[in-house]
Amino acid sequence: MTPAARRRGSSIRLRLMLLILLVTIPVSAERLLSLFNQRSDQIADTELTLRNIAVRAALAQQEAFASATAMLEVLSRQAGLLLREPQVCQRLAERLNGEVVGIQGVYFASPEGRVLCASSRSAVGADISDKAYLARALTSNQPVLSDLARGSSTLSPLVLSKTDRDENGQPLAVVIVGLDLQWLSRIAAEAGAAAGVVVDVIDAQGTVLVRYPQTPDIVGRNFAGTPMVRATAARDEGNARVTGLDGVKRFIAFARFAGTDARLVVGMDDASILAPIDQEIMSSIVMHLTVVLGVLIVTWFAADRLVVQPIQRLAAHVAALGEGDAGADALQPDALGTVGVQEFEPLVRAFSDLGDRLSERTAALQSLNGRLAALARTDGLTGLANRRTFDVQLSEDWVGSREAERPLAVILIDVDGFKLYNDALGHLAGDEALRAVARMLLAAVAGTPYLAARYGGEEFVVLLPDSNLDTARDVGEDIRRLVLSLGIQHPGMASKRLTVSVGVAAAVPSETDSPDGLLAAADVALYEAKGLGRNRVVAYGGKPIG
Repeated sequence: MTPAARRRGSSIRLRLMLLILLVTIPVSAERLLSLFNQRSDQIADTELTLRNIAVRAALAQQEAFASATAMLEVLSRQAGLLLREPQVCQRLAERLNGEVVGIQGVYFASPEGRVLCASSRSAVGADISDKAYLARALTSNQPVLSDLARGSSTLSPLVLSKTDRDENGQPLAVVIVGLDLQWLSRIAAEAGAAAGVVVDVIDAQGTVLVRYPQTPDIVGRNFAGTPMVRATAARDEGNARVTGLDGVKRFIAFARFAGTDARLVVGMDDASILAPIDQEIMSSIVMHLTVVLGVLIVTWFAADRLVVQPIQRLAAHVAALGEGDAGADALQPDALGTVGVQEFEPLVRAFSDLGDRLSERTAALQSLNGRLAALARTDGLTGLANRRTFDVQLSEDWVGSREAERPLAVILIDVDGFKLYNDALGHLAGDEALRAVARMLLAAVAGTPYLAARYGGEEFVVLLPDSNLDTARDVGEDIRRLVLSLGIQHPGMASKRLTVSVGVAAAVPSETDSPDGLLAAADVALYEAKGLGRNRVVAYGGKPIG
């Protein structure tokens, strides 16, 4: 075999393999891109869930102070009089300590720091002059909350105090109310009720006060300077991905307890969140590479046997006949009857047929590319436009509305309690619910130039060109009623029915505004609808943000 023949054979094989790669690579890339998008969505959903848990727990902490603060205000106005009658003061302190929820001790002290009356008789006479909260109470006219710290003291690890003053402003007595710190454990247990959630309550110095699930070797230790403490110290609330106190990498959300420098940190092991999707991504990569490699190997040997070798044999016969090689019977001129010059006619026909087949494959590839392009514009679950399509259309409509000085409106829709729905009925039921909501969106915008799209997760969006706030609010109300009319049972909601919350915003675009500002305004309205009890439409009343 001549070098030229080998080069021609290699070229045919490489071209066939390249054709296979052109078919398989776009399909593989689309699948991997979809998996990476799912990974990003899962991270975003996890961060949002953890942040909601942390914020709700921090808000619940405020309730623990309400009754103690109210009682402190009343007692501080009568402290001077009560100390004149120690027996009455003692009985009152004991009764309040037993009856008021959240209280762990009531104490009346002199300005010098001597406990004169207390719910616990053993505390009478105790010297608390060295306590920082006493000094702060004597210099303030408002209730003072001590620092939250683990440990014991003469009264309580966490106290509220206020000073009773005479008409000249001089201190008469200091009332001190100890707080029952069991609420910390209850809040941590409630926040960490979900599987895999770890909750830490950390004071301003970095000491762990409470941990759920309980971990004795962590509670009471100081972790100042660790990545998690540094990440949570700079802000009142937020999200981060850091190494936890036990050395495990976690997604965390944190929020500060009102009135203190203590923070509640809620975390989930990032391996448990990302491992399944990462494994699926790796499996998909390995599967696609294996399939492509197998097809390429089969193509290489099949092309050599079925295409290259027959052409090489035919070329050898033609070359031998052209050289007049009479030494081999098979290559004698009369051997053309077996190899046959007429054999070139089938070869020509084969090339013609190959051209036809390539045309068919080109058409098939174009059709496949068309379907892939449609898939790139459409959400696979609901059939609505996807986020990318919406973003492109929003940019185009924004420019058009700005040039025409016409209004542009956006509606954001969020399925209420969708995680609870998934947890109760499973993801298949959740997917079906999202498809049902999508059908209602399509029904609401049927016959209009409006674009309905899936924004991400359980969120949807409608773009309304040439529409003002009133029109958008009416469309949003239609969507809310249509979803409610589905009558889908939702065991996790008080109404027992699947509902949506809707945020609406509209603006006439200007040179200084941006599409992101319009979306941010609709998101603010949606958040307000959630806060007002869900299953409602709220229109953003201010100027679009940004």
